[in-house]
Amino acid sequence: MPVLVLNSSLQPLSVIPERRLVVLLSKNKVTFVDDEVRKVIEANITLRRLTNDRPVIVQLLANVHIPRMALRPTRANILLRDDEMCQYCGKHARDLTLDHVLPRSRGGQSTWENLVACCKACNGRKGNRLLKEANMKLLRQPRPLNQEYAGIFLLRYPQLREAYERFLNTSVQPA
Repeated sequence: MPVLVLNSSLQPLSVIPERRLVVLLSKNKVTFVDDEVRKVIEANITLRRLTNDRPVIVQLLANVHIPRMALRPTRANILLRDDEMCQYCGKHARDLTLDHVLPRSRGGQSTWENLVACCKACNGRKGNRLLKEANMKLLRQPRPLNQEYAGIFLLRYPQLREAYERFLNTSVQPA
């Protein structure tokens, strides 16, 4: 059961395991944003077992300043940015490779703008050539992944992302 931790300003900070949640609750550092989930979790804690199928979102009682971090273009982050989809043919797969748009042998670097997710067939077809030489096109221009919206970790937890978006939509009062 992953738990989304929000700053006091409702900015997502991280996803933590349920054990860490128990520690934060015992130290009175967090509060639940959903009263029904709070009741279920408190009942589970008294029974000494944490089983909950619903996404859990807690908010820190004190604001925490988190400095901005530049994300590195790792394999996991590139696949996350490209939605695990080949950027040449659009195939969704778990066994994608990374391709350098400008091949390394021709001076291409391992940067956000030069790395894309690619299926094995397209990677073999493109090989050590430029896109024009291989007669291939990118579906989307590669860009750096940033942490602006809801944190990179929310992309890895679609259930938590949906719960967070629902929470934000219900929290916003029309003026």
